Amino acid sequence: MEKNRVPVDHPAKPKGFTLVELLVVIAIIGILVGLLLPAVQSARGAARRMQCTNRLKQLGLAIHNFESAYKGLPMLGEAQEGGHWSAFILPFMEQQGLYEKLSFGSVNWASSAAINDASLDSPNEVFRQIAACELSVTGFQCPSSTALEPIFDASCYSPPWFVAARQPANYLAVVTGRQPNDWKPSFGWGRTNRGTWGDGQTTLHHSELDGMIITREPDKARISQGGMVGNRFRDVIDGLSNTLMIGEAEPDLFPPTDYTRQENQNAGRKDHWAIGGDDFDNWEGTDWSEMGGSTAVAINYQKPVDDRFSDRSETWAAYEVSFGSNHPGGAQFCLGDGSVRFITESVDQVVYSALGTRDGREVEANEIEQ
Repeated sequence: MEKNRVPVDHPAKPKGFTLVELLVVIAIIGILVGLLLPAVQSARGAARRMQCTNRLKQLGLAIHNFESAYKGLPMLGEAQEGGHWSAFILPFMEQQGLYEKLSFGSVNWASSAAINDASLDSPNEVFRQIAACELSVTGFQCPSSTALEPIFDASCYSPPWFVAARQPANYLAVVTGRQPNDWKPSFGWGRTNRGTWGDGQTTLHHSELDGMIITREPDKARISQGGMVGNRFRDVIDGLSNTLMIGEAEPDLFPPTDYTRQENQNAGRKDHWAIGGDDFDNWEGTDWSEMGGSTAVAINYQKPVDDRFSDRSETWAAYEVSFGSNHPGGAQFCLGDGSVRFITESVDQVVYSALGTRDGREVEANEIEQ
């Protein structure tokens, strides 16, 4: 007779992961995240670049509509008065309401004391100008920029003039393909004039420069002397599809603590603004890097280490007027025909310079990315 078998209790199978299994899963997740993160960042970068492309196209379309309405391109700005080309095209950017708040013609774009509650509805026209400068208009800013926050700005005028929260801008008019600075020409008044630059080349007034968007002669450069119109499309003899009209630039803004003090005369900042600015007013229009740039300077030109903030420095002056962006490898530009192209920072400098001139008789558009 068989003995009764005694059942043997087997230990229950453990539930969940063991430590080793958990570590393996974590490692796999980490590898996957490491593989996917660059792709996600690349997709986000591509999306921002597409947004930037669309904004440049809208600016190009606005300029074309302005030219159709006024029979000429917008001037770079109100020389000796301070309004920028970006203000002139507001009605063609669905910003008619903002445009109607502005007062062109010898109306200040800053105040001798910071106004912390400037309003577009103020009965004071200067306060309305300041409020417009403090308004964030996304059409003037690249979504990839690191300079999207307002800055407390003090001008170099003595005594200084202020805007409590001035909005930076990223899109500059192409003013020249040859002159690598915005130095003041030999005639005029204000800070130290510069008769020549580089190898003895003559420093030109912004009305004499060779880009698409410039001003008129000094005696016709005020709003009261001829309005907002500068060149005509017919003046672009190189061809609209071969000539750059607007480009990206990345402002290099001081920390807020530095912007609260006066900018010294003959000092420079890589500051770019939309709507209006008081330094273009103060110095008879010499500070055109506020709203314009030069293709005589390489894209993403390296910030100088020495002689920073000095207009006496050729390298710093070139940095002030340079185009560039936070898009990897180059910057985007709107051409005269309204198309937008990405130009790499490795572009031949002779070609890039030629693209910035309206009448150099070059045909260089095949050198840039389609």
